[in-house]
Amino acid sequence: MIEAIFSICIAIGEAILSLIAGLVEILSGFFVAAGETLSILDLMLVLVVASAELIAWFFLWVVELVLSLVKWRKPRKVAKPIYWRPSTKLKSKK
Repeated sequence: MIEAIFSICIAIGEAILSLIAGLVEILSGFFVAAGETLSILDLMLVLVVASAELIAWFFLWVVELVLSLVKWRKPRKVAKPIYWRPSTKLKSKK
């Protein structure tokens, strides 16, 4: 019984660490792709909004899993919340 609980804790820890690693890779790719087209303020706003969306998505996912466990039903797909996206700015050639 203790081994099962320990294995579940390890699996949850690995899932959280892989989520953090994936988030770091997404953010590093975002810095490369958006570094030339967005201002610093836009970039920081996008990072804050993206982090808030991921946290809200994770919370909705956990709530759906708990509800499906309590009501003994198959979990439904949780849609990713989208709060805000910046408009693209075109560079002017001088």
